[in-house]
Amino acid sequence: MRSLYWSVSLLVLSLTSGCQSSPPKQYFVLTAPSLQIEPGSTSVEYDIGIGPIEIPEYLNFTQMVYPLEDGSLQRMANSYWAEPLDQGIGRVVSINLNQSDHSRKLVLFPWGAENSPQYSVKIKLMSLSRDSNNVRLNVYWDLIDNQVNRHITQQHFTAVTKAGATAPDMVSAYSHLLTKLSEQIDKSLQQLPD
Repeated sequence: MRSLYWSVSLLVLSLTSGCQSSPPKQYFVLTAPSLQIEPGSTSVEYDIGIGPIEIPEYLNFTQMVYPLEDGSLQRMANSYWAEPLDQGIGRVVSINLNQSDHSRKLVLFPWGAENSPQYSVKIKLMSLSRDSNNVRLNVYWDLIDNQVNRHITQQHFTAVTKAGATAPDMVSAYSHLLTKLSEQIDKSLQQLPD
């Protein structure tokens, strides 16, 4: 009986010490660059919806992953998204577009049929990958006039930027690429009639 007690005690001790030695999880969010905002108010000229945002299923993980050149996936140890990746992309693009023009009321998908925005930007992420020194973004996006259900423009965006090997480096590089995507979308939004 005594040996059973010691065996159970050793097992419990080894399990608790193993749990204590595991490194803590880190959580990350995509970010938009900080801009100096002038105090005051701006009248809203039109509503713009951001979404839906489609991402490949292989990126639909809480843990940060990226594909390697051989087609396998690399998981980043103890590095997790603090929000679903599609929501983070929509949020950052929305912030970027609002910083460019404060007269836009940006609405994130989903929205109800009764309060559908006048225009919407649909984003389909084809890939978000990295190699030894770079991260790459490949996106198709559409600007849609929801009142007449017409595509105003359909565009393809690709970009590459340098990135270090750590999770914070990757998040910063992804955020930078989303800023570049937002700049391309902004050029089309500036062509909308007043």
